[in-house]
Formats: sequence, structure tokens, C-alpha cells
Amino acid sequence: MGSYGLQSKEGRDIVIVILVFGWIAILSTVLRVISRRMRKVGLGLDDYLMLLATCMVVVSTIVVIMTVTKGGVGLHALDPVAWADIEFVLKMIIVCQALYGVGLALVKTSMMILYYKLFGTKKSMRFAIYTTGAIVWAWALSIVLESFLLCHPIRYNWDPTISGGGCGNRNAAFVVAGVLNMVTDFMVMSLPIPYIMKLQLPIGRKLGLVITFSLGLFVSAVSMVRVVSLLHINFDDVTYTLPLPLMWSIVEEQLAIVAGNLPLLRRIFSSILPGSWIGSSHRRTHSQGQSYEFSGAKKNYAITRMDQGSNKSEITSQTMKNGAQISQTRWSDDDGRSDIELTFNVAPPGGIQISKDFRVDSSE
Repeated sequence: MGSYGLQSKEGRDIVIVILVFGWIAILSTVLRVISRRMRKVGLGLDDYLMLLATCMVVVSTIVVIMTVTKGGVGLHALDPVAWADIEFVLKMIIVCQALYGVGLALVKTSMMILYYKLFGTKKSMRFAIYTTGAIVWAWALSIVLESFLLCHPIRYNWDPTISGGGCGNRNAAFVVAGVLNMVTDFMVMSLPIPYIMKLQLPIGRKLGLVITFSLGLFVSAVSMVRVVSLLHINFDDVTYTLPLPLMWSIVEEQLAIVAGNLPLLRRIFSSILPGSWIGSSHRRTHSQGQSYEFSGAKKNYAITRMDQGSNKSEITSQTMKNGAQISQTRWSDDDGRSDIELTFNVAPPGGIQISKDFRVDSSE
């Protein structure tokens, strides 16, 4: 490998960009873990998948930086980049492609597991998640296979001097894979929207949640730009035409991680965002001398004024599916007293779902 450093402006620019967004992605994952700890909730499968995806993005970032500093990306091929260094860059393209496919699939799977925990009691939601998950991983597998099998023999990917070898239309293959990636983006982002709109929350809160879960639209926008940049790769001068495609590929992964983490940073951001969008669902009521009787389907509960003798009541349900307990993944209020805010109308898989009608009778 050569030693080109950051002498190329194009190479230097992409290193700066991916380092900045890389730190943002890492910070968002760290804050995700901190948010879990603050609510005293253990890490779940979705958290571990996001941690793994973050590690893969870090590896991808390092690989891209090496293609700039050791492979001469940003400089013209053969002059001054040596052929041995061009081979190194072509090999790293395969590595980046594989990491790109698997990394994005991990992020999307992490998001779908979160949706399953929040809305998984709905059969339609479970079916949609399973179907989308299968499509996402089929796409990821195609990316990995494409990386190695687009040229035959495999060595022809980085050594076009082999006689009898050849490659398919790599630019077209990259574009098709990018378009399919955008399709899966929209599929994953659309999963929670119908269920969020059914929540009994103020319209501002609903819109805030929809926006939070739809931040992946920005990632899709980056994906579109990436697809356009892929069309301009010239494998006759690959080191000079590769900077933008490499940069947008890494930035897309990094922003995907940020978008996947943001919905779980509610507690951390609650102090700086409007309370009507992130505020607590906890409500306090005050009586002015009336006594209220809440009639449920089977039991009556009386609530009286505090100065007339306080009593502590607790409304519980003795109906439990298969004795399962509520999932530990919670979307809690800032004060920690609400278990799962987003499941107002639904409960997590195997959890408890309570539905009651109330009649309030007041008298002087």
C-alpha cells in the first residue's frame, strides 16, 4: 500500500464528513444505552443489534479512510496512484459493500423489533414486521452476494488482467440495489404510522411521534443522492471517481443509526423539546367537594376527597395471557411512573391489555 495521506482535496473532504457524522452516530448509540440505564431498563435485542450495527459502521469508516490514505482515493489512477494501490481500493470496495448491506439490515431489524415490542399484539403488525424483515434480509444477502459474484472469477473484481474473466454492469447493479434499499426504507418507516395515529394522544403528540419515527426519510434522501453518485463511477479511473459514492454510502449508514436511536432518546431530549410533543401522559385531577364512582365492567371503585379521608386504590386486572409478564422495553414518562406510553390501546406481546368503560356521577 502507498502512503498518500490527505493530499487529495476530494479524499480529505470525505474523511472530514464521515468522521463528523461517525461521531454523531456513536454518540446517539451511547445516549440510547444511557437512556435505558436512566429508566433502569435492561438492554434488549434491538439495542444489541444497534450496537453491532454501530460497530460495523465504525469498521466501514476506517476502511474508507484507509482507501484515501493508503489507496489514493481522490487522485487519478496510475498517475500518481500505483496499480497495487488500485487493487487494494477495489478489494476494499467489496468489503464496504458487504458491510453496507449487513449494517443497514441490522439497523432496520433493530427498529422492527422495537415496533414489535410496542405494537406486536396486533396480528396485522406482526405479519407486516415478519414480511418486511424477510425482504430486508433478502436484500442484504443480495448485496453480499453481488459484492463477490458480480465478476467472475472473484479475483477479477480487483485484477482485470485475468484472461477469460469479466464483470456484469456494476454501475447498474449498484443502482438497482440502491433503489431496492429505498423501498425497504419506506416499508420499515411506514410500519408504526397507522398504530401511532390510533393512540389516544393529543394531535401534537401524535404528529411528534410520527415525525420521530419517520426521520428515516432523511436517510432515504441521502440514499437517493448516493444512487445518483454511483452512476458516475468510472472503473477506468476508479480512485478519482470513487470519493462521493464512498462518502454517501457511509453517511447513509451513519444517519440510519441516528434515526434508529432517536425514538429512544425521549427522556434525554425532554428538557429541550416542547412538552406537548414529548411531555408526560401522567395526569393529575383535583376534586372540589364531589365524590366520584367509577363503574367498570365488574368492579366499582370509590374515590373521595383527600381531606375527607384518603384511601389508596389500585386498579388491576386479574386476566393475564399465559401468565406472561409485561415486556421490559418501556416508553416511559419523564417521572418514570408510566410503563408503556405508546401502548395505550395495545400491550406488548404476552403482556396485559386492560379495557374499561367509566361512568362518572357527581353530586353536591
